[in-house]
Amino acid sequence: MKHSRYWALAAASVVVVVFGSAQTTGALWRDQDAIAGGTITSGTLDIKVGPSGTEVNNYTLAALGSKNLGPNGFSQAPLSIRNAGNQPFNYRLQGTSVSGATPIPFNLTITKVAAAANCVVNGGAPTGSTTVLFNGPASSAQVPVAPAARLLAPTANEVWCFRLATVAEPPQSATSQVAFSFRADQT
Repeated sequence: MKHSRYWALAAASVVVVVFGSAQTTGALWRDQDAIAGGTITSGTLDIKVGPSGTEVNNYTLAALGSKNLGPNGFSQAPLSIRNAGNQPFNYRLQGTSVSGATPIPFNLTITKVAAAANCVVNGGAPTGSTTVLFNGPASSAQVPVAPAARLLAPTANEVWCFRLATVAEPPQSATSQVAFSFRADQT
């Protein structure tokens, strides 16, 4: 008789647990709402970088580099940023990173120019209509500073002129790689 009471209590406990858990989880994820009829459209957000007309998602800006870059030396190159989607978006240079065994403390100047020709590779200052977007340590660049962003319409592009300059006494025999990460968000 003793054993049958234990079996009855154990079975009752299992039944309570099963029914209790089934009732508490059912309403956690259900909802419904009526909406008026309408049209839902979708679009594409697609940021591309690289030479105008041949932009890609990941691009190596080979022109922004130099061997034997001496004290106060610089390297300069243009980068086209294009909205290849069919919806406007807000974008920014989300961040930069400078890597290497002994990273070179570069100063970065980013200037918006009218066309790639206004940013002569390893040439003088950008020409034509220009707007300086950033001037400071390359390792801390964010353009514009979050949460701000730049609006880019579908099929539109901007050209940024990147200029990396070394300090008066850069590390000897150092090699660095600078990576730029962009972010685009729907408007």
